[in-house]
Amino acid sequence: MPWVVLLAGLLAAAPLAALDPDKAFHHYVRNTWSIEEGLPQISALAIAQDRQGYLWVGTQAGLARFDGVRFSVYTPESSPGLPGVWIQDLLVDPENRLWVSTYRGLAVRDHQGFREVRLAGAAAGTVTDTRDLVRTAAGELLVAAPQGVFRVRDEELELAHPMSRPVTALLAAGDALLVGQRGQVLRLAGGVTELMPLPEGDEDTVVTELIEAQGRLWAGTSGGLFHREGGEWKRHEGGEPLSRAPIETLFEDSDGNLWVGMVENLARLRNGRVREIVTDEPAAAAVRAVFEDREGNVWFGGQWEGLTRVWNGWTRRYGKREGLADPVLWSVARGTDGRLWAGSNSGLSVMEGGAFRQVVKGSDLPHPNAYTLLPEDDTVWIGTRRGLAVLRGDRLERPAEFSAFRGAQINGILRDHRGALWFATTQGLYRHARGELRGFGPGDGLRETRTRLMLETHDGRLLLGTQAGLFEVIGDRVEALGADQGLPDNVDVTAIHELPGGELVIGTLTEEVFLLRNDRWTRFGAAQGMPVNSAFFITHDRQGYLWVAGIRGIQRIRLRDMQALADGEIARVQGEMLLNERGDRRGGQKGDCCNGAGNAKGFLFGGDLYLPTRSGLVVMSTEGIVKSEIAPRSLIERVRVGDAWREADPSANWRLGQDDRDLSFDFTLLSFQDPKSVELRYRLVGYDSDWRELEDVTRRSVNYTNLPPGSYVFEAIGANSAGIWSPAPAQLGFHIQPRFHETGLFQLLLAGLLGSLVFAGYRRQQGKHLRQREALEALVSQRTEALEVANFRLEEASQTDPLTGLRNRRYLANQIPADIAYYDREVVRRASPGEVMVFALVDVDHFKAVNDRHGHTAGDRVLQQFAQVLGQLVRTGDYIARWGGEEFLVVFRPMPNRHLPILGERIRHAIANHRFDVGTDEPISLTCSIGFIECPLFRDARGSLGWEQMVELADRALYHVKAHGRNGWAAYRPLPNADLPGLLAALQSGETDLLASGKFELLGSDGVVAP
Repeated sequence: MPWVVLLAGLLAAAPLAALDPDKAFHHYVRNTWSIEEGLPQISALAIAQDRQGYLWVGTQAGLARFDGVRFSVYTPESSPGLPGVWIQDLLVDPENRLWVSTYRGLAVRDHQGFREVRLAGAAAGTVTDTRDLVRTAAGELLVAAPQGVFRVRDEELELAHPMSRPVTALLAAGDALLVGQRGQVLRLAGGVTELMPLPEGDEDTVVTELIEAQGRLWAGTSGGLFHREGGEWKRHEGGEPLSRAPIETLFEDSDGNLWVGMVENLARLRNGRVREIVTDEPAAAAVRAVFEDREGNVWFGGQWEGLTRVWNGWTRRYGKREGLADPVLWSVARGTDGRLWAGSNSGLSVMEGGAFRQVVKGSDLPHPNAYTLLPEDDTVWIGTRRGLAVLRGDRLERPAEFSAFRGAQINGILRDHRGALWFATTQGLYRHARGELRGFGPGDGLRETRTRLMLETHDGRLLLGTQAGLFEVIGDRVEALGADQGLPDNVDVTAIHELPGGELVIGTLTEEVFLLRNDRWTRFGAAQGMPVNSAFFITHDRQGYLWVAGIRGIQRIRLRDMQALADGEIARVQGEMLLNERGDRRGGQKGDCCNGAGNAKGFLFGGDLYLPTRSGLVVMSTEGIVKSEIAPRSLIERVRVGDAWREADPSANWRLGQDDRDLSFDFTLLSFQDPKSVELRYRLVGYDSDWRELEDVTRRSVNYTNLPPGSYVFEAIGANSAGIWSPAPAQLGFHIQPRFHETGLFQLLLAGLLGSLVFAGYRRQQGKHLRQREALEALVSQRTEALEVANFRLEEASQTDPLTGLRNRRYLANQIPADIAYYDREVVRRASPGEVMVFALVDVDHFKAVNDRHGHTAGDRVLQQFAQVLGQLVRTGDYIARWGGEEFLVVFRPMPNRHLPILGERIRHAIANHRFDVGTDEPISLTCSIGFIECPLFRDARGSLGWEQMVELADRALYHVKAHGRNGWAAYRPLPNADLPGLLAALQSGETDLLASGKFELLGSDGVVAP
């Protein structure tokens, strides 16, 4: 079957590849940096890595040094030795000197800084355009220029090979030098020049790149890609666009991929043949430079998109590119024939030959959501949110014999070893055997009819997970499990898994996992070292890991550690997040995961996890989790003494003056795979008693104030995201000279004076001591006040969005819990039950269209004006935060809940009536969508719902507005019969659950909620 072939291909993928050749480009993990992150200009034209580990990026507006988090920019204004801002090529030599070719000449950088390399002889004092840089096997540095090929000798440019045509490309091939020009390539070896002209008709075609790769000599030109064969140049046989499009760059990575950057697209060749043409990817458009760093990351410098880092990751994601009509998946299952079936938000699809084909449209099902699946031979059982459908071959049926649960959501379908079919639904449990359908409810021992999933154990037991605990079906009875074994009462079970030895693992909606070992249930939550996640799917692999997937992501834990904790041998496990949707620190890859609790929420096959998400099918290789094992280097970059910064040169004189008591240190760790998840520690030997950990690894700077005199050594050390530590700390020693009153000589003189004037000088000396103490106290007070002001400013900056000046998420995490607690007390004290805090999640409608039509600068102006309009609508005590992208969160202090519609219309009209200046002749009009939620949501359950969950409910309401035309507002409000457990259960489902339960109503503006 085609699907079996696809699975075999996935399993055969080499786990240690820097960029797996069998992956499509869009499956790689991609991160992009541009001017918003500190790159001096959007065009990254050249990339190199020095021996320390810094990445250097040449742009059209200067040179940047990158440590994975921040850019240091160098221009002719800041570094006079740099002759021009337009950087064309970079090269690092074995002495760790960085050579920089610009449109105005060549420069070199070493530990002393930048120096211009000038023309020698009669041409001295003139300026030339320098292009390609190449180092020969003999160690000679050659430079391409319009006049010919220059060599660097004694830090001067000497014309080694004059040319009648400008030199546009160089390649050192063994003892030969290949020179690219217009219409030809010259081969220079042993004093002999061989002409290698391009084919007839390409006399005006310019050779832009030369490379030896995949057993061929390649030439990238302004008229397409050529290779050398049979003593002549041949146009690449792959056809358009490679054969005709202008080639910007050629690069072969360590895995044998030949990357070809064109004006519009990016191509990847294997063994001389086209493996992939990458289109519709911003990072692959107009690639001007490609580079592989020492960790195996491949970097792409683009004309329009800045700098992009690409690495393998450990997932593939199949969505609209592969044919999914709706990328929101609820279920995924592997059939007996090896085919993969996927239930989406709108129908059923099957994967064939690596692509999806829709088999059943959502409109043909009882409900569009194919929520759970059971594929068997020529039959696929489809459980929807309103009953059952059966696909038999090509015929879709709705069997009347299952009409008893026609209106129920079907969460799980299972066929047991006796051949009976079981259905877990929101109306209870059903068994279909020998042509009869039997339901199980409270009268049969099932105290909670909302059943979620089922598992048949290896010894034939049928276990049932519900919103009120774990049960076992025994004959025609259902019995509760776990109460006498330590399992909490009424636990909401979302996943069940059996280990090879018969031990059970369950996941719960309360973001905990429980292990049954030696007849006792052991809890695993955040306190025990587990990442926070509601488990929707659990399995184990052959490497000894337990895998847990849920809406927050995918994590793994060593089974032997869980068993050791259950046996009382250890107190914590080390859970590891490998995919998370929020981009958390130490959270692995960023990406959406994973939908819906119940059966058919994932499977493990051949070492790969297959899971449904709201952005398609994600496939994670459990055996391909490869992190960088290269020890990173720790570096101290510069030191601020007083108000002046100095480069951290250990060989410099670091004997500081007696008043140099305030110092700041900038340091870094050079690791690029996941730079925001590294660990950084520092200490000042002679002052700190132990290492300190840097909490925010993106700031990488620490301050010391009012240091006493003495000798110190500042040290910094770090570990990459895989926990590999630097082999040694970076160190910088310095000495602060004492003031006279702090010296030993002064103390001796003072003691002699006191001895000779025991009586007469006693009172005078007492006064002197008092004045000295007051002066020192004033100095300490002054320094302390300065430190407090500096810390306050730093704290304000860390909690402020730099673009809009609004608060950010960090501020909300500190402020909202305190406000909720305060307003809860005030509402109770004033006996005002009708008053509520209001969270409003406001999103700019069609913001991407503004960026696409007017540019990112216009988008930034829209966000700034949007923030100003919102600022005019809030009262004292309310506050606004930028939630992310074009979303804003407004927190309103308590108000009568009847004012919610007025508030929604005020915000909506204010935005719609504002004219946004985007720098064009005419301002533009925009609208917004608003999702509200009131706090507290339940008067009798204060504090039980976290503020993040409140914002998630507001996001649900916002999603509803977006789905119903935008330019409106909506809010979920519980009806009198609603309860907190019901809401928590509904959070893992879609919007339909909140309304269909009959316990919530949806308020909204006209057009969003029909009257």
